[in-house]
Amino acid sequence: MKLKITGQIMKRFSMSVLALVLIFLSPDSRAQDTLGIAAVVNDKVISVYDLGMRLSLVTIFTGLPNNSETRNRLVPQVLQTLIEEQLKRQEASRRRITASDKAVKATLRNLEKDNKLGKGGLKDYLAKRGVEQKTIIDQIKTDQVWRRLVNVRYGSKVIITDEEIDEVMAEMKKNEDQPEYQVAEIFLPVENQEKESETVAQINQLLQQARAGSHFQALARNFSKNPSSKNGGDLGWNRLGQLGADYDNAMVRLKPGQISPPFRTADGYAILYLIKQRTAKALGSTEADSAIVNLQQLFLPIPKGSSPSVVNDAMEGAKKFGEKAKNCTDLDKVGKETGSALSGNLGDIKTSALAAQQRSMIRGLPPLKASRPLRTADGVIVLMVCRRDEANSPELTVEDLRESIASRLRNERLSILARQYLREIRRTAFVEVRL
Repeated sequence: MKLKITGQIMKRFSMSVLALVLIFLSPDSRAQDTLGIAAVVNDKVISVYDLGMRLSLVTIFTGLPNNSETRNRLVPQVLQTLIEEQLKRQEASRRRITASDKAVKATLRNLEKDNKLGKGGLKDYLAKRGVEQKTIIDQIKTDQVWRRLVNVRYGSKVIITDEEIDEVMAEMKKNEDQPEYQVAEIFLPVENQEKESETVAQINQLLQQARAGSHFQALARNFSKNPSSKNGGDLGWNRLGQLGADYDNAMVRLKPGQISPPFRTADGYAILYLIKQRTAKALGSTEADSAIVNLQQLFLPIPKGSSPSVVNDAMEGAKKFGEKAKNCTDLDKVGKETGSALSGNLGDIKTSALAAQQRSMIRGLPPLKASRPLRTADGVIVLMVCRRDEANSPELTVEDLRESIASRLRNERLSILARQYLREIRRTAFVEVRL
């Protein structure tokens, strides 16, 4: 069974240090762990026991085997995460920002629900695997206080303009009826050029772990440095142009279930996992666009080169036929009388598979009511919904979409500011690795 959780990052160690770590952090070691010091962060100690607990937690969440080889490989990444979390807690304490016990309990309960565990079941589950629940609670509290701290410091300074949202929506509009991708990411920033090779090694190691069978979303929760990490790296549904050229180039090469090679972005390295792919909907469409409809079509041909008066007559005739038809049988009779082979029942169709103009014709159209006529290249069509199997999802309005875009842009900027903030804290901190 694989569980889900949050976390971050990695760092390289020499082979001699790793060999020493293995002695202390074998799954059966306990007494030596308690006494050993893994690192000192300002005036706080990270014990070898703390490191061992987090290593066990990570193996549970990622599905990796809890053996010496795995723990050896994870030590640099996990210790770096613990150091950063300690820095975040100390800064939050200095600024008198604390976690909410109620929010912590809610997060624990959600983890239990997500993993089909009863109330209090997470504590028992971890205990059976030798992990104290305090290990996960410390991580949850750190995530909470850091988010609050970043929002307090930068939230009012990040302003997303209507023009920025319009630019994203215009790019999305260009890609209607094109592929749309649900992807998850793992992102590691390049703090400076001197550490670029280190970041490349780290992202390649995460890729190896993902391709070796580790749960991608769990790796994202534990090691990715973007806000999406709390959702397992899930970026939701995105069209080309929405995430930027670097991500677009990686997405288009993937099939569902595949993981991309690492690629360079403006400020770091990323890998993507393509969860699903579908055809993009029109802006302002609803989730009901994935409903199944049974459609009846009336087609009135118009000869090429016809005069505007002939076209107008055909449009008016189609409108009258539609108004007289009380059901799909009536519309079918008209189609047979006109003798057009393109008239008739189109069968059951997913509305997401229809062309944008057809979706627009039937969106909000009650069953057994004819649509407005639509001029095509060689005629006029009228559609009627004979039956509609609605999707059980709320309507996605244009306002909802704009809010979603603004939220994503805001999170991206806050993420950059949060990384800068952590670098500032790290530069003035005393950090000593004792392993």
